Amino acid sequence: MVQTHVDAARLARKGGAGMSHNCSSVERIDRHMSIAGLMTTDRFMVREFTEHDREAFIACHMDPEFSRFHLESERGAAHASSVFDLFLLWQREEPRLNYQLAVAPRDDPKTYLGNVGVRMGGLAPGQADLGIELISSCWGNGAATEIMAAILPWATRRFGLTTFIAETAIENAAAEQLARKTGLRQFSMGEKRMWRSDRG
Repeated sequence: MVQTHVDAARLARKGGAGMSHNCSSVERIDRHMSIAGLMTTDRFMVREFTEHDREAFIACHMDPEFSRFHLESERGAAHASSVFDLFLLWQREEPRLNYQLAVAPRDDPKTYLGNVGVRMGGLAPGQADLGIELISSCWGNGAATEIMAAILPWATRRFGLTTFIAETAIENAAAEQLARKTGLRQFSMGEKRMWRSDRG
């Protein structure tokens, strides 16, 4: 994404991505599961993925509205599940260079609404690949902007980052608008638009 319509599929290739509280969630998971949030905004919590999020993540990627900007190779339940496996693998890596984190309502942290990523693997020191995706029923209410406004300073402080890089589908005007709001500037365009922000 800055909309990981595209982003989640890109993750697999790299190997080792404005709602309100009443937007409809994909899944509500086990209420007894422990959830530790890494950060919160006014409306949202950003937390680690757990295995309980898999079904909701796949359902999101199977939504035709959500996946309309995906390449054919980026579609399907099997591909989404393999990308989800990669997210869980990254949590166990030492040192950990890639953070793909789940987004949930602040007052209902076990409900999956999307994810946001800061990935440093394979990039120069101080650089990170940035992405966010949200379920389609939650688009249009400033949620992505709110989450990005929290994740960028967090990542900058925690990892000493000075440069963020992102890609968006050429046809995705909402993702383009989000990239500009986030302070990214377009520096190239081929199959995707490429964006960059230097914060040093």
